Amino acid sequence: MLTKLSHLWAACCLFTRLPLWRIWSVPADCFPYAVHHWMLAGGFVAALWGGLIFFGVYPWLPASVSVLMLVLGNLFISGAFHEDGLADFFDGFGGGTSKERILEIMKDSHIGTYGVLALIGYLLATYVCIGEWSSDFQGLYHAPLACFEVYVVTAVWSRFLASFLPATLQYARNAETAKVKMIYAPWTVSTYIYMFIVAIAAFMAFCVLFPYRIECMLLLFLTPVVIFAFLYCYIKSKIQGYTGDCCGAVVLLCELSMNVVMAILAYYHITF
Repeated sequence: MLTKLSHLWAACCLFTRLPLWRIWSVPADCFPYAVHHWMLAGGFVAALWGGLIFFGVYPWLPASVSVLMLVLGNLFISGAFHEDGLADFFDGFGGGTSKERILEIMKDSHIGTYGVLALIGYLLATYVCIGEWSSDFQGLYHAPLACFEVYVVTAVWSRFLASFLPATLQYARNAETAKVKMIYAPWTVSTYIYMFIVAIAAFMAFCVLFPYRIECMLLLFLTPVVIFAFLYCYIKSKIQGYTGDCCGAVVLLCELSMNVVMAILAYYHITF
């Protein structure tokens, strides 16, 4: 049990810029297992900052201001870890014509045109979509709780899907050339079971608070599955494996697809 907690804490230290290591400095050999707890670490960050915004700021300020604070604060807490991956992903796959060239571009610390456009598009779309569905909830007596749950479930579900990249593909680099200087540990049966339990729990929690019609639920949760399947096949065909940048890009694009669908449901007032 202590070992699993060490791995979870390593994930929280790796995927956030919070000085958690000052509280508990786990051994270095825990970090290759951090990605196994990616879902909970992402849910932790979403719950921490989303809870502060939706319960402490959202009831008193316009939704647009609250969402702006949400997006900017998330970048600060996470250190733009996945956003950096998104930019490198678009630079690499947009400008590279071979596996070697794609990996070389993604390794370059400079950002290119594709990366800049990807970040601008992602941040604008995220701000608009979250602003749309959070504004629609303002008439509900449990609006802060509703916004909080959507935000956290989206973070957990997108990481659940993206976890299948490192779980089923080989790392495209070696430990020496990796950004985090390590290769993640292989998945086990217990890890898969753990992933599915967390994902199902998030889905059920959403169903309790948002009893949408079945077609709406399918649209919300299966759209990122389609996005993931396309990206998975595309990444595999191009580099025959995965990198950390690929994982970051897949997370953000799956998150964005859920926010887009949620915004559409809110716009048409498809509620309970």
